[in-house]
Amino acid sequence: MTNAAPFFLVTAFTTNAYSGNPAAIVLLDTNTPLSTLGKISRNFNQPMTSIVSPTSLPSSDPKTLRRTIRFLTTNGQEVPVCGHGTLAAAKVLFAQPEVAESEVEAIEFVNQFGTILTAVKVEDGFIEIKLPAGSPVDVDDEEKRKLTPIINKAFGREVAIKAIQSGGAGVYQTYLLVELDEREKLGECVVDANALLESGYIVHVMTASSSNTDERFVSRMFAPKMLLEGEDAVCGSAHCLLTPYWSKKQGIASGQLIKAKQVSQRGGDLRVIWEDSENVVKLRGEAFIFASGDLRV
Repeated sequence: MTNAAPFFLVTAFTTNAYSGNPAAIVLLDTNTPLSTLGKISRNFNQPMTSIVSPTSLPSSDPKTLRRTIRFLTTNGQEVPVCGHGTLAAAKVLFAQPEVAESEVEAIEFVNQFGTILTAVKVEDGFIEIKLPAGSPVDVDDEEKRKLTPIINKAFGREVAIKAIQSGGAGVYQTYLLVELDEREKLGECVVDANALLESGYIVHVMTASSSNTDERFVSRMFAPKMLLEGEDAVCGSAHCLLTPYWSKKQGIASGQLIKAKQVSQRGGDLRVIWEDSENVVKLRGEAFIFASGDLRV
C-alpha cells in the first residue's frame, strides 16, 4: 500500500524562490529506514532534505511544539545539524493551520543524536533558530603547511590567508574555517571545490571581513563530499563557527545582533547572535515556501 507524505520546497534566508538556500521538507515518520530516506533525498535533489515527524512529542509547555527531525544531503548522507534545513522546517510547521491557529510560539526539533534545535518566531516575519556554538581553534604549523597549497589550488592562485582554524571537538570537528584578506573579494572568486577533497575535512568555510556597512563579514561554504555542486548557497551551521570567531576578533559583545552575508551565486542574508553563556548561536532569517505536494512512499 502506498502512503502519501506531504512535502514542501522552501528557500531559506530569503523572501523569494530564486535566492537563499533551498530545502525539501517531508512530513514523514523519522524512524523510516535511512536507505529509504536516502532515496527520497536523492529524488528531491535539493541541497538538504529535512524529514520531520508528522506527530508531536510530549511537551510540558503548550506554547512549545516538539518534533523529531533528520537531515539528509543530496547524496543521501545523514548529517546531525543543518541551519537552513531547520529554518525551512520551522517555516513549514509555523504555517500549518493547526499550529498557526494555536498558541505555539516555539518549535523544538530533536535530531537522531538527541540534540535539540529550537526555532521561535521573532519580529518582522523572521524566524530565529538556536544551534550549538562551535569553538574553532588554530591548526598547528604542520597542518597549516599541508592545507595552504590545497586552499591555493582551490582558488587557482595564491591567496592571502589570514587564519586557518578547525571546528574543534564535537559536532563541528569536520569543519575547517579559513579567513582570507578582504581584498581577495571572496564573492568574485572562482573556486574549484573538488580541490578541497584532499584537505581531510568535510565542510570548508571561507570568510573575510566586510567594509560594507550592511554586514560585518561575508562567507562561502564548500563541501564537495556532500554536495553535488560542491558549494552550499547559504549555510546556517557554518555561522555557528563564524559568529563566535568574528565576535571575538571584532570585539562584538555576546548577545549583540550581527548582520552577515553569504556571497555564493544565490546569496543569502543572515542575522546572527552569539550567546557565550549558553554556548549557542542564534540565526535569524526569513524563508519562502514555493511548492508543495504529496510524496508517494
